[in-house]
Amino acid sequence: MTEADSATLHRTTRSWYGVPVDITVSSSNIHRVIVGGVPLPHLGVVNFFSRWGLPLEERLELTCRHELGHVQTLPVPLLHLLFLLWPRQGRRRGGRWLRLLAALVAHQAVWELAAEGYVIATAPPEHWSPRTPAARLLYAGFWGGMTLLAAISTVFAA
Repeated sequence: MTEADSATLHRTTRSWYGVPVDITVSSSNIHRVIVGGVPLPHLGVVNFFSRWGLPLEERLELTCRHELGHVQTLPVPLLHLLFLLWPRQGRRRGGRWLRLLAALVAHQAVWELAAEGYVIATAPPEHWSPRTPAARLLYAGFWGGMTLLAAISTVFAA
């Protein structure tokens, strides 16, 4: 299978909490995820960097797992967002809109980390582990960057 074929992988399943999930990922990095009948098409920016250097079939499989990971780990980022948006006394850093923006950035970073954690927890290391020095650098950059982004924006928003 070559990349020119614009290969796709399609999965239909249910989340652990019962919501139907329909996932289609492609080598063109366009993903279509339908959760409970709600379509969520998007570009796979994180997957593009996280899967750098992997063979196409493995890249599609891991991308599909990552997208499913977003659905399976949804309670984690929702609890995090609830914590950030919960009214508290004494919050004075920045304006309300800046704190809201920071909360949304933190939420997205936590959700990406949770989804990729799901990939690591459900796939054998020989499949998700980066194979080239450039891929290892990108993957380490993803984990370091997202962790830093989640931490800083959480502190700012809280």
